[in-house]
Amino acid sequence: MLENMDEFRCPKCNKLLFKYKLKGELVAQVKCTRCKTLASLQVLSR
Repeated sequence: MLENMDEFRCPKCNKLLFKYKLKGELVAQVKCTRCKTLASLQVLSR
């Protein structure tokens, strides 16, 4: 189930923040628990 999923990593420290697989659009902001950087992700329809 977790194969073929995209990963979202912190742009500063490269920590894996979450994995996702979607159909449609995604807009997310996540605060890294390691370095406290606010990371943003925007995925448009594929």
